[in-house]
Amino acid sequence: MAIDFTEKAKRYQAIDELIASGRKLKWNEIISELQNKYDLKTSRNTFFRDINDLAEKYNAPIDVDSENNGYFYTDPLYRLPRLYTDENAAKAAKLIKTLMDMVKGNPMYKEAQEVFESLSIENHDLSIENIKINKKPDNDRIIFVGAPNKEIPAETWRIIDNALKSNLVITFDYQSLTDDKPKHRRVQPWQLIFDNGNWNLHGLDVVKNDRRRYTLSEIKNLQLMNDVFILPKDYDFRKMTRGSFGCLYDKNFENYKIHLHGYPARYAKKSVWGENQTIEKDTKHPGPKNDGIILSFRSNQREAIWTWVWKWADEAWPIEPKELVEDWKQKRERINKMKI
Repeated sequence: MAIDFTEKAKRYQAIDELIASGRKLKWNEIISELQNKYDLKTSRNTFFRDINDLAEKYNAPIDVDSENNGYFYTDPLYRLPRLYTDENAAKAAKLIKTLMDMVKGNPMYKEAQEVFESLSIENHDLSIENIKINKKPDNDRIIFVGAPNKEIPAETWRIIDNALKSNLVITFDYQSLTDDKPKHRRVQPWQLIFDNGNWNLHGLDVVKNDRRRYTLSEIKNLQLMNDVFILPKDYDFRKMTRGSFGCLYDKNFENYKIHLHGYPARYAKKSVWGENQTIEKDTKHPGPKNDGIILSFRSNQREAIWTWVWKWADEAWPIEPKELVEDWKQKRERINKMKI
């Protein structure tokens, strides 16, 4: 990760090294060494401003010895991480922490934290846990939101993490939306997918010999088996579908043609929704503002696509496939008959 070291950043790094040396240098001695050792010329006022910034903005545990007025760290192990020595990089670090907090508590968080800490150099420890987010208005200008998700027990994370690492079969009770009651499952866990605020397990139902998806929060009585399986080469969810409509997918691919106008048309142009995507002007149905389009693509995410088309109401309707058209018309007819 390349970091632009400004003069201020260089001073922060040098001051950190001098204080961490344990020599308890006075302010004038530090300024002198900044000049002689690091070729950094600084004034008394600038030095004290830097000290104040290090303590307040970056939580450096700086104190002054009562006997000789020399500076030292109350925590001898503290070092200023390199990421903190640049203001923009510090903001980026806080941004990463905010994003990672969305998935805190699962194995991926720990692995991501280790990668994040590896960005530090010269034994400068960088810990996600030590990044402080000050409660100021300017720290709420970039946020990450998602659909509400249920809390997943730590034991569930532990078992699934072990299963993924060692390719071990797991068993659990699970009630899908189409089941009347929970059923016992025996599954090869292939992949974890974070979609719309929820974690999903993608794997093989051993009994049915079929690829399935399970919402982690709905898994009960999870057990780790001793049976080892061979991970297939095509296990990756992204090889089965683009995933443009989340983690739902079917076995069969279909060709879709959808009319859109207004906001949905502008929105659709910004993304790739499936294979072989094309967008053309709809001359037959141009829409109120003459911005009608026909979005065409190939996908195997039927259920999600049907829901996606319907949510745009009168600004979207299906042209192909025939089943989607009929389903859309039936929904429209039922709505029109409703007495509200």
